[in-house]
Amino acid sequence: MYHALHRQMMLFFVVPFLLTLALLPVIIHLARKWNCIDEPGGRRVHEEPTPRWGGLAFFGGILPLFYFIPLDRAYFSYLAASFLLVVMGGIDDRRSVGLPVKLFTMLLAITTVVFGGDLVIKQLGTYGHMGLVKLGIVAIPFTYLCIIGVTNSINLIDGLNGLAGGLSLLGSLFIGMAAYLSRNFELAGVCMGFTGALAGFLLYNFGTRASIFMGDSGSLFLGFSLSVFSIMLTQNPRFHVEPMFPVLVLLVPIFDTLRVMGTRLFSGKNPFKADTTHLHHLLLARGFPVTGIVTMLWSLTLVLGMAAILLIHRTSMPYLMAVLGASLVFSVFVNALVREQSKVERLATPVVVPKRDDGVGRNLRVIRKSAGGRRSS
Repeated sequence: MYHALHRQMMLFFVVPFLLTLALLPVIIHLARKWNCIDEPGGRRVHEEPTPRWGGLAFFGGILPLFYFIPLDRAYFSYLAASFLLVVMGGIDDRRSVGLPVKLFTMLLAITTVVFGGDLVIKQLGTYGHMGLVKLGIVAIPFTYLCIIGVTNSINLIDGLNGLAGGLSLLGSLFIGMAAYLSRNFELAGVCMGFTGALAGFLLYNFGTRASIFMGDSGSLFLGFSLSVFSIMLTQNPRFHVEPMFPVLVLLVPIFDTLRVMGTRLFSGKNPFKADTTHLHHLLLARGFPVTGIVTMLWSLTLVLGMAAILLIHRTSMPYLMAVLGASLVFSVFVNALVREQSKVERLATPVVVPKRDDGVGRNLRVIRKSAGGRRSS
């Protein structure tokens, strides 16, 4: 049985990998033809005009998988909601649709999976003497908040070549491993498909010069998928995995988004207005190379994912302690980067000395003028 299952998991990885690789050149050609290009400048760090719509390629790469798994309410609603996000994101990649349209489409997608697929965060896990913490009447609003948060965390961290794609690959890999260990084989297969599709995409996206960007069509789809897979993993009573498992795995984008949003609100700024306060921007300002930053954040997620797997048979309390400890370390590190950047900016600011115009200055100018007159005579 397990040999056949392992072969099936391998096929679920290989087919989306190859299909995504086959679709990417076509998508690149279409993006250039339809002028869906990300131009350099502003907050962007790339130097060459680069096609978007990479999300269309790996979305197309994973679609055939759903032919081989039973499409119950949850998966059918997930596919319908994903299609909405990919279409809206693809349009936004070509010409901006604006924040209200994005938010409306996201809420519509969440409503589809919550009420169409009954994908709701009903409990937060087991915590010592408190036992199982249930959400009750706040379950649905909390689900909306969490899906919006995770979706935007991937969208906002998509600032360097391979960063969002690599973090999503690792996220889907570890969620798939947890699903496999809990015998949720359908979800494990879907996650392996995502891992394969993203591996193919990264061959075109990672490095100093990417051939294509995923765009909003990709980042919104990935963030939404990871949040939905996390609910499927942790809220199904047939397969026991603590809800804090995906929080630890996805801690890097979650922490970065919460920190940036909180900083903007505390400073009285619009929390949705783009700036250069994300973790990867701070590392860039300190002179770290793009590939070095990306591999560093990949490595952090790899360590967090391995820790989550080691804790998979424990309650949520060890996960919570690990999340809080890692967040504290991240906060100290980021605060050091912020202080160093502020120091550099202060030193780089030119000091303007006001021009003196007192009596001494006037007397000096009179003396110099008189001396110049005598030299010319």
